[in-house]
Amino acid sequence: MIYYCTKFVPTTIFLFLLSLTIYQILNTRDRVLIHYLFAGAIAGLTILCDPVAMVIYPALFFWFLINKKINFFRMVFIIISSLVVLIPWTIRNYNIHKRIIPVTTQFAVNLWIGNNPNATGTDYYKIKSFEKEDYVLMTQTLPSNIKDSLSKVSEIESMNFYLNESLKFIKKEPSKFISLLFKKFYYYFWFAPSSEYSSKDLEHFRILFYILYLPLLITGIAGVLFSIKDRKDVLLILLCIFFISFIYIFTHVGLIRYRLPLELYLLIFSAYFVKSLRK
Repeated sequence: MIYYCTKFVPTTIFLFLLSLTIYQILNTRDRVLIHYLFAGAIAGLTILCDPVAMVIYPALFFWFLINKKINFFRMVFIIISSLVVLIPWTIRNYNIHKRIIPVTTQFAVNLWIGNNPNATGTDYYKIKSFEKEDYVLMTQTLPSNIKDSLSKVSEIESMNFYLNESLKFIKKEPSKFISLLFKKFYYYFWFAPSSEYSSKDLEHFRILFYILYLPLLITGIAGVLFSIKDRKDVLLILLCIFFISFIYIFTHVGLIRYRLPLELYLLIFSAYFVKSLRK
């Protein structure tokens, strides 16, 4: 958490907005309409910051189905106000691409990165030469003629290429697709080995990451088990984390920062577990 605050990436802003969204949704019970609208507006901003936050919609839906005490109109107001924030950007995308693109076309690329003949379960591919071993982005493994042609087509055509190639791979190699899912699941909740991805920062702090993360993972899972049996509001958090994790595992597992939404709430559940033991 501290490390990524030193990096110029949207991760810390996304974590703040995501946690604020979940907090506001949970805090709108028995509040006036403006609180619902504010919760939805923050949700919309979170999605604009990182489209993976669109998991808020299915999470809200299943939370409503499971927790019958949730007011239906409360949920609708939150969704509508979030869409109001999103619509201007969607209109902008339609004017440019002549197709409805809610936020970005990046999903197709991410899907291909994690589902192609060279896929490793990460964003990277290890290349070997006579001089050294190095890692390149998965998109660099495409033949030079395809890379050249993709640089000359529209964003929509590029999106269609990656989407079609991903689906073609999944249909042609279902066993490898399943194998990659298990691999990405492991890499997401633990760490990718050096044979798949490495960096100076990762190798320098790998042991420290293990030492800090393992107790957090164990106590966080225990905290989930302790809290879920009598707190239905916890379900909204768990559903959001489940869908975020699922998207990254289904598409690609890149950097450790993709797991930070999970770690943020593992910290909270871990604290709840420790508090429960003290009681």
